[in-house]
Amino acid sequence: MNKQGHSALALLAGSATSVTALTTSPMSTSLEVIGFAGVVCTASILGGFAPDLDHKTSTASQKIQLSSGKRKLMRALSGIFLCIGFALILLGYSMQAGSICIGAGIVAGCLARLRTIILIASGVLMLVGYAIYEWHWMALFTGIALLMMPFVKHRWIIHSPEFAIILSLGLYIFGSQYPGLVVTSCLGFIAGWWSHLFGDIFGSEGIRSLFAPRFKIALRLFDNGGFAERIISKLCQLCSIVIWVWYGVVL
Repeated sequence: MNKQGHSALALLAGSATSVTALTTSPMSTSLEVIGFAGVVCTASILGGFAPDLDHKTSTASQKIQLSSGKRKLMRALSGIFLCIGFALILLGYSMQAGSICIGAGIVAGCLARLRTIILIASGVLMLVGYAIYEWHWMALFTGIALLMMPFVKHRWIIHSPEFAIILSLGLYIFGSQYPGLVVTSCLGFIAGWWSHLFGDIFGSEGIRSLFAPRFKIALRLFDNGGFAERIISKLCQLCSIVIWVWYGVVL
């Protein structure tokens, strides 16, 4: 599925999760209901896009990197600045100017690989928090996952049901310790993550087990971004509206 399909499925998952939770634990005011639903649905949509961080050109990855054209420009500038800088130093023209050019080349190179740097830095932060500040074991799991994302194959580890099960279990246990906004966000994120995997099942690539790679679920019902996906997206949006109308009228 593409952006449209995943966002619609995530919204539906977030709406269903919100209404289920509100039915179990009713809230006294409409403002509380709106706030709760807003947090769950937002977290669900984020969770619906998050698995595609392992893909360089996905919607999620585009949020943490420059556009393709700008990345190419930064790579070219990086090479030019580095060559000029080393040439100035090696030929004895100017150590200061050469150092500045080398620094500019390094900065341009970092901007060209901004996604990789952000993912690795975030992963390291999680691991440091776990090792030094004794954060929840989900920090260790998340840190390792973030470090892997720039280097693993798309639709492999991150898209496996085993990864989703561990992630869901960890987020649920972690969120249960902090009632309110934290557990609400965790529930929404879990719902969105599973909605992403469910959406990928409809395509030709599907999802596969991490420990049994030959076990693959791919219904091959439509192509990414095709007419069928657009219809499913509209149906998911309609179902989300129906869920909230039902909650408002019946409950």
